[in-house]
Amino acid sequence: MILSMTGFARTESENEKLKCVVEIRSVNHRFLDISVRLPSKSFEHIKAIKDLVSAKISRGSVEITVSLGESENNQKRLVIDENLVTQYMAGAKSIVSKFQVYGEIDLPTLFSMKDIFKYEETEDDAEGRWQLIQKTVNGALEKLVEMRRVEGDALEKDILSQLDIIEKCAESIIKTKDIQKKEVTEKLRARLEELFADFKADEQRVITEAAILADRSDISEEIIRLRSHIDQTRELVKNHGPNGRKLEFILQEMNRETNTVGSKSTLFNISTDVIEIKSCLEKIREQAANIE
Repeated sequence: MILSMTGFARTESENEKLKCVVEIRSVNHRFLDISVRLPSKSFEHIKAIKDLVSAKISRGSVEITVSLGESENNQKRLVIDENLVTQYMAGAKSIVSKFQVYGEIDLPTLFSMKDIFKYEETEDDAEGRWQLIQKTVNGALEKLVEMRRVEGDALEKDILSQLDIIEKCAESIIKTKDIQKKEVTEKLRARLEELFADFKADEQRVITEAAILADRSDISEEIIRLRSHIDQTRELVKNHGPNGRKLEFILQEMNRETNTVGSKSTLFNISTDVIEIKSCLEKIREQAANIE
């Protein structure tokens, strides 16, 4: 089972005081690169959050944004600044006495003075805040890993289908290589007869030279190694773990063997199969760049 490096997850949770929203985005990267955005009160938890991520993700560029706000469950308490009300009342009486301005301070007048009412601030609970952040981050990570797994399943199916095509091409090349050996012998005999029109070529010498040329153009070892790499790749994509970089290395080896086959081949059918293999390898390479 392989995992994709791309994904997105968003999770919300709250306690009696706070609401926490966590968004995580991940894209492909050669290594594990984690970026965390936190409210200023929670900066001390950056390392702890990175540890949570690295425990579940091995490779990719991961960006985490944590937002905190007041919970809907938070019961605010409205309080009256009695000292300020007392000062307002005393000031009003002073105005009446000193300037002989008459009137009464009633409730509507007091309610219009918004600064005498305030909400009692909730005490900051650092431990409760961290527990909420931790819970929400873990929830978002579970969703992200699941999304990366689902996308990884799609990548696996595509890679395996490309490997099937490569294997068929390799089988086709194996069936054709004996024809190439015969063709090498016939071309050598024709060339010798062309150079020495009045000279009948020694059959044993032709066979010997043809064997040398055939050995130089033999592609059996390359096909054997290519088949081995196909088996390794199939095994790799079915195993759990960060195998993206291993897969990239095997693809390089498969491409090298394919290039060698192409340089040694003289038949059109083999060249066609080589082109098809290289096309499949390029498609797998593009997929492998997104595998953890």
